[in-house]
Amino acid sequence: MTAASEDAIIRRKLLVEGESGLDDRRFGILLKDYLRWATSDETPEANDAACQTILEKILQCENAMDQALLIQLMNMEQSNRYSELLEEIDKSIETARIDITNQRERLKTARVIRKNRQEYHNLAKIVQEYPERQESLRKLQKMRTELNNLENTNKMYDERISLRKKQFHLFLVALRDLQKLVEQDDPIVDLDSQKNAGVDEAMDTS
Repeated sequence: MTAASEDAIIRRKLLVEGESGLDDRRFGILLKDYLRWATSDETPEANDAACQTILEKILQCENAMDQALLIQLMNMEQSNRYSELLEEIDKSIETARIDITNQRERLKTARVIRKNRQEYHNLAKIVQEYPERQESLRKLQKMRTELNNLENTNKMYDERISLRKKQFHLFLVALRDLQKLVEQDDPIVDLDSQKNAGVDEAMDTS
């Protein structure tokens, strides 16, 4: 195992455990030394040495407490960083969700635009198959003119037919009147016919 990996393991152990086991043992030893020193009947030199040892151990405990406090502060700072990072992640997720929703709406709009564009192209193709408006109007005007001419011609023929009917009716009336006049007149005797009839009678008697 390399030195870097060992340092990482020790650092992780310190951050997780906080040297709680060593602190408890150190405080236990300090308490025993203090009680032994307080009830000891040794010489002043020995008491001074024991007191110095206790002071050193108290200093070690203070250093351990400072270290534990520093680790706690580091943990709190790291926790705050994690909280901030979590908030940033949540904001990023919310932003991504909103962006996805907007993109979906844009996609729907794009699909509608594409559909309308396709329908427009189809209608444009259909319109191109028919003549232009000006050409259609010109043909329509020409057809209207021809229709008016036909109507005028038809009207003229109707008037002529009506006139011929009236003339024929007058002719029939005049013919009937003439027939009546002929029937009312005396019959005209043909002289040549009478002479021939007399000759025929004379020949018959002879």
